[in-house]
Amino acid sequence: MLTKNLKFLSGVVIMTLIVLNALTATSVVRHRGSGWQVLALLLVLLAAAVVLHTRHFHRRPFLAKPKNPFKFHQVPVDRAASLQREAKKNSGELQLHEARVFAGAVVKPEQFRRRVVEEYTPSRRTLQKLATVDLDIPKRLLEAATPQHVYLPVVINQKGDLLDDFHIYEANSDETQWLSYRQYLGLAAEVLHILLLTAYRLPLGSDLPPEAEQAELLALQGIVQRRDTRAHSVVDFSGAEAVEQLQVASTSARKLAGLFVRQLTENYPIVASVHGPVGRRHRFKYQLTLMPEVKFGRSAARRWAGFFRLVFGTRPVDLNLDISNAPTCESFHLHVHAPDDLFLTRQEATGFDEALKRRAEGAPTLPHCRFRRRLGQPHAHFYCRYMPAFTESERPAIRLSFSEVPPGSVLRAAITAAAALAILWLIGFVNSRFPDPGTDAPAFLLAFPAVAAAWLGFDAPSRKLLEGTLSARLCLVVTAMLSLTGCGLFMLHKSFGQGRSWPQVPDGNSLLGITDLGWAITVALALLNAARIGYQCLVRTWQYSHLLAKEVH
Repeated sequence: MLTKNLKFLSGVVIMTLIVLNALTATSVVRHRGSGWQVLALLLVLLAAAVVLHTRHFHRRPFLAKPKNPFKFHQVPVDRAASLQREAKKNSGELQLHEARVFAGAVVKPEQFRRRVVEEYTPSRRTLQKLATVDLDIPKRLLEAATPQHVYLPVVINQKGDLLDDFHIYEANSDETQWLSYRQYLGLAAEVLHILLLTAYRLPLGSDLPPEAEQAELLALQGIVQRRDTRAHSVVDFSGAEAVEQLQVASTSARKLAGLFVRQLTENYPIVASVHGPVGRRHRFKYQLTLMPEVKFGRSAARRWAGFFRLVFGTRPVDLNLDISNAPTCESFHLHVHAPDDLFLTRQEATGFDEALKRRAEGAPTLPHCRFRRRLGQPHAHFYCRYMPAFTESERPAIRLSFSEVPPGSVLRAAITAAAALAILWLIGFVNSRFPDPGTDAPAFLLAFPAVAAAWLGFDAPSRKLLEGTLSARLCLVVTAMLSLTGCGLFMLHKSFGQGRSWPQVPDGNSLLGITDLGWAITVALALLNAARIGYQCLVRTWQYSHLLAKEVH
């Protein structure tokens, strides 16, 4: 309550100082500079009050570290022991081939995923992602008889990451259910128990040696542990290391169990249940909402440009898309469906130059990547095959740049700037010779470009993530300001009439026939504004027409 009262009192002080500054400035002008010391003091006080108000009541609370409303609770140790007992009790319910299929799909997803297609559609502030996953179960993991049931991980996500608006669909686009977190933990415990029995070559339902049970308990503790994304914690792989150090009869089964535990210690899969008869090929689709990260850039110029984009209502026309799923499949496709009023101008791959020099496990060749060899359309397509696993230092991404399809906001800004230039020149030409034309019509004409700039620039805000250009909005703002400046000049000339001498262009020169200095400066700025945006409009139109007929290799 005290903070709110102080904020209100500070606002009242600032408003009072603004009014006092306006009154004092008027008095200084009226008395031809007398009393400017008081005005300077009031301006300093106003600036100090605004800085202190902004710092203490806006900047500091906004940048303060938010309080954590939820306390992080780790899973108790006895939960792993309970899972171990349940897995031992239910070890006969899950078949060996089911355990191998699930463990193999978790450890080596690239051996199961034949193709992954990711499609992105921009929304207002988000990206809608639709992914199609084609799974192919290797023959060596299936028994002679066609199995009636298997579990397959559709998505393998890092622990602690939330999936917004997540849905899984079958091949016919019917929504399907996935295992709950409790069911997944029970499945993981049963699969681990079966893999350890296989490593010791013991029949299902048998008891593991004491050292294996201890390693199994440590592994389950790592699997059930939560990850606090608010803290930089190190993943504990002691359970996986304990499994990998066991002395067993089958080293291949031990290796699979160790990799299985290591993968589930750091990640959690979203598992779908496939009921039989189970064939080799399966297709799943999943949909979720992503919030792309907005970066203004490291340099001061880029940060200020990003700030002005937000001020003038423009949004970024560049997208950085993650391709971390590329190594988890044999064939990877990425599609971006931008709005129809944008066209693709640039596409590049970043962050995995070294990965292109490595060969994936079992791949016949080095990675093969390519873009769709066409620019100038709203659709982008990236394809790669046999992509190896990325290292921790590699941050792979696809960067796409889009521009507005001509005619767009740039053409509207150019037309408005040209109209403002014509009106300003005409009225400035007449007003510099006849200060009082005997009518107020020029004032209404000068107000027209300002109204047109506001209407054309901000009339209908859309709901697209990619929209607008900063240069067009800035041009419209400058056009409106110049039009209002012209209105002010006209009213000043009309008010004083013929009895006042106005500053003229030096040495008897003129700008397009305008001799009045104020009108000459205003028309010169309007000329520069119209020339810049007109040139940019022509360049972008040429770029668009050039890209339509050009293939990019």
